[in-house]
Amino acid sequence: MEYLIAPTLFQKKICRLPGIGILSLKNYPAVSNVAAAVIKAPAPFISFSPANENEESVFNEFSALSEIIRKDIEENGTVTLKGVGDFIKKENGAIDFIPSHIHPLFMPDVTATRVIRQNAEHTILVGDKETTNTQMSGYFVEAEEITPAKDRWWIWAIVLVAAGLAIIGLYLLQNGFNLFGNVVNP
Repeated sequence: MEYLIAPTLFQKKICRLPGIGILSLKNYPAVSNVAAAVIKAPAPFISFSPANENEESVFNEFSALSEIIRKDIEENGTVTLKGVGDFIKKENGAIDFIPSHIHPLFMPDVTATRVIRQNAEHTILVGDKETTNTQMSGYFVEAEEITPAKDRWWIWAIVLVAAGLAIIGLYLLQNGFNLFGNVVNP
């Protein structure tokens, strides 16, 4: 039985057993542990969805095998599929599945060390032109030498202060200096 069910399950990622349920192959995602500099490999596992009693039993290539498995479960209480897992009969008569676990030796962890290379040259796409990082840093050094940056923000500050003082002076010249605010003279 397992020589037909296991290859179908591992190739198609799903195996429908009429009257029993659906076996499907899923993956736990890869997990990275930055502190330990380790990445755990994604681990496959087999999940089982039992068939509903009111669900129609659709005929497929595993219908005969499903009948054999159900009869063996009724007689022995358990059926083992090598490399897949064990079907067992619960106390209430329902069929349950205990999947086989893949040995961690086949899914080793990977060390994740960060590689930092000093002065390594790599290509950069600038607009539609491809260049290297050393050429770009040389370009910026040349650009700084040709036009040094001048710090002249204070000139604009002086111009704004002078304009503000001129506006205040013009107002005082036209309206005079009045401490009472909006007083109308008779």
